[in-house]
Amino acid sequence: MNAKGNRRIDTEKVTQIVMNNKAIIILVIFVAVVSCLTSDFFTSRNLTNILRQICTSCTLSMGFTLVLASGLIDLSVGYMLGMVGIVSALMAIHGVPAIVVIPAAILLGAACGFINSFVTQTFGLQPFIVTLAMGMVYQGLNLIMSHSKSIPGLPDWYNFIGAGRVLGIPVSVIIMIALVIVMIIVVQYTKFGRYALACGGNVNAARVCGIPTKKIIYCVFMLTGACVGLAAVLQTGRAASAQNSAGAGMELDAVAAVVIGGTPMEGGKANVFGTLIGCLLIQVISNSLNLLGVDSNWQKVAKGIVILAAIILDRQGSRILDRIRVRKVQQSEA
Repeated sequence: MNAKGNRRIDTEKVTQIVMNNKAIIILVIFVAVVSCLTSDFFTSRNLTNILRQICTSCTLSMGFTLVLASGLIDLSVGYMLGMVGIVSALMAIHGVPAIVVIPAAILLGAACGFINSFVTQTFGLQPFIVTLAMGMVYQGLNLIMSHSKSIPGLPDWYNFIGAGRVLGIPVSVIIMIALVIVMIIVVQYTKFGRYALACGGNVNAARVCGIPTKKIIYCVFMLTGACVGLAAVLQTGRAASAQNSAGAGMELDAVAAVVIGGTPMEGGKANVFGTLIGCLLIQVISNSLNLLGVDSNWQKVAKGIVILAAIILDRQGSRILDRIRVRKVQQSEA
């Protein structure tokens, strides 16, 4: 009896380890396969490009991790990024200094998050519908302000953020790593992080326990928007211009990265470091397909399959764990 019980306990632990680290496992397998197919993957130039390319998506996904862990969703983040990028670029080319532009971009993103939360909570609507509609609003404002054109001629400080280095390390990578550390601290070691996860687990139970759920949801959306604002600055600096198409579809990449990283779609749990690995996996897939000369249209197919696989893995993994726990309880009662 004890041997069987131990085997079940071990099975549960192994399953949990695999589900919590599935992004790392898939990444290692994928890199091993790609390195056998092309010798260009492990060049220093290619690895540096991958790190630079994930900075925007990872910065955006940090906020998306918290919003998903809180049992919410924000499908406006992609178009929000594009709009904030246009606004910050317009400010920069008109001589506004970096010390104003960067905080303004972050605050504008936070303001957009506040609007998303206000509409959701005031009118009792589902965040899926609200943020989908607000994404269209942000996209429209983006095109109106940019006149459907890119905005070049950014000052040197803006380009430095996207392409500059400090002690040989890209500035954008330093910012990304700093944000990852901050988000780990916020989620794991602050009252706000615990309250946000409690809302994701069961918002009604959290409210009964005295947690100010409305304030927490406002803060979650605003923090997500702030991350989007910072991501917009990184993306615009990296491109050396504000593109009105920037951010389009990035919400889907964020969903894939966050879920693969170990944050369940139903909320109640967050894996910030896993999100970083998930973003790295998504970018490695795109980079590898480019190196292998795969058509860009097939790359979209591959991304869609990855997103679907991430959701399936998340749901099936949860069901497997639930079945193992039920059998464990039944065995102990017997």
